Amino acid sequence: MTTKLESSYVLAVADQLSFVAAFLGGVSATILVSVLIFNSSKRSIEYLVGASSVAACGHLIAVISAWRLTIGLHPDLPFVPDPDKLETLWNGMIAGYSLGVLGLIASIGVSGWIRSRRMGLITSTFALIAVIYFSTTSIYSPY
Repeated sequence: MTTKLESSYVLAVADQLSFVAAFLGGVSATILVSVLIFNSSKRSIEYLVGASSVAACGHLIAVISAWRLTIGLHPDLPFVPDPDKLETLWNGMIAGYSLGVLGLIASIGVSGWIRSRRMGLITSTFALIAVIYFSTTSIYSPY
């Protein structure tokens, strides 16, 4: 990690993110399964399936990375973990969570288009507002 993060901080973030990502991953998977059994020839269904897949997989990456970080940083671990792998897990956790949230927001934005153009514009507008908010308030800035 470019700035050395304390193990206690990484563990606290991993603990929180694992629960949130697990919940949101379940929501994403539920949306995905619901849409897959819905029979329609609308193009928006294909986009919704894609966005929900991205969301579910992103959250899975975050949960598994957080779980591995929790194990790897446990004080009673019988060996010293590879710092490069810990950094990879940290980056995977943050990236997976971000990808999962963006996929879930995209799912919300696309969902209205299944019903009507008007509803699609409404859901897309709110999804765009959410993306702008989350991308401008992130503390994980590369700068």
